[in-house]
Amino acid sequence: MKRPWTGLLAVALLLASAGPALAQCAMCKTFLTSSPEGQRIARDFNLGILVMLVAPYAVFGFFTAFALRGEIKRRLFRMAPRLFR
Repeated sequence: MKRPWTGLLAVALLLASAGPALAQCAMCKTFLTSSPEGQRIARDFNLGILVMLVAPYAVFGFFTAFALRGEIKRRLFRMAPRLFR
């Protein structure tokens, strides 16, 4: 039987070894919010971050649904058989 503490210890060591992640944020924020052009760039930058965040989940969801399409169809048929006649 595996010890559950081994995984928790590995995660704790990984998190403890992380460096400061917000080192440049103050300079970036000052640059982006100091002018109207910078505010437009900041808005586009934030939109880009959201796109990069959503894309991997969409791809993973597509491949999962593609791989499990038979099971999804069987469960839908069991729930509402009149829709598929």
